[in-house]
Amino acid sequence: MTASELAFLALGLLLGAATGAAIIVVLGSRSPRREIRVTVTRDALPRRSETLSQDAFVTSAAEPARGGPADRRWFDRDDLSPDPGVAAAFPMTVPTNVGRRVAIPIETSAAIAPDRTAVPYDASPVGVAVEAEADPALEDLRAHPTPQTPLERMLRGEHRAMVEVIDAVAGEDSRRRRDWELLLGGLAEAMADMAVRESVIDFPMGASFWDTFTVEQCRRIVTSLATMGFRFDGRGGWVEHHVPVYRDLSLALADIGEDPRRIRAWPNASEIAELFAGVRPAPEELLAAAGPDYGAEQVQALVGEHASDLAGLWIAWDDILPHLLGQERAA
Repeated sequence: MTASELAFLALGLLLGAATGAAIIVVLGSRSPRREIRVTVTRDALPRRSETLSQDAFVTSAAEPARGGPADRRWFDRDDLSPDPGVAAAFPMTVPTNVGRRVAIPIETSAAIAPDRTAVPYDASPVGVAVEAEADPALEDLRAHPTPQTPLERMLRGEHRAMVEVIDAVAGEDSRRRRDWELLLGGLAEAMADMAVRESVIDFPMGASFWDTFTVEQCRRIVTSLATMGFRFDGRGGWVEHHVPVYRDLSLALADIGEDPRRIRAWPNASEIAELFAGVRPAPEELLAAAGPDYGAEQVQALVGEHASDLAGLWIAWDDILPHLLGQERAA
């Protein structure tokens, strides 16, 4: 390569660099373009639902259902309705395309006169006393309740009744008091055992399962369960903790003619285990089987095989019977 060619290349490089610099200066000196900046806040644009409980194409914020119980629009705003029969003008603002709002008066027509007469009333509550019709038989029972005999009170577990009978029979003799306490206590236990065997028991109020039936139906259910081997121990539990299951209880209900599917207050496994909580024998109701004379033979038949353990009681039965029934009942 000759010296002239090198000189020509060097001249071309200089001219190219000068031309490029001139172009950059010209482009940089042009006026900047107009820029528009937009700030987007959260939920400014409708977005798709985040959970299955939301509408897939929600276009507005969540609000109470229009016309529903939570819609307070008609209660929280001022009442702008005019009086009946009076024409009023309400301005309504209408947006225009130039950014101004024009108020247009709207005249309401006269309302139709109501066909009912308005009656003024006081907003304070008014109490009305409602009295049930008196039942003569019920009022007589309340005024003169049927007195319970010492024997009935003793069978219901009232220890004071037994003490009163022992005081009347044995007096202050401690030995005789002990003997009579054993005999009378054995009579109460024998009657309670027969009440449990015959399913003559009382059920507590407030038990959801037992409250579904009558007392007679509850006792029939207990009898049906006893035939299956699930017996009441007389102390609020099951004999030997032998607890029935759902199927056994369903069979007992079907045995008395009740459809188990119609029972709403159905107990679970733990509630079935506590089904006899608060339940107690009712031996005082068995006394009707020995009445009205309450002879020794009738009472012995009532207590069954326990009669042999109370031989001393039957010997003195005629002497103690007036104290067990009370002086008025005995007379």
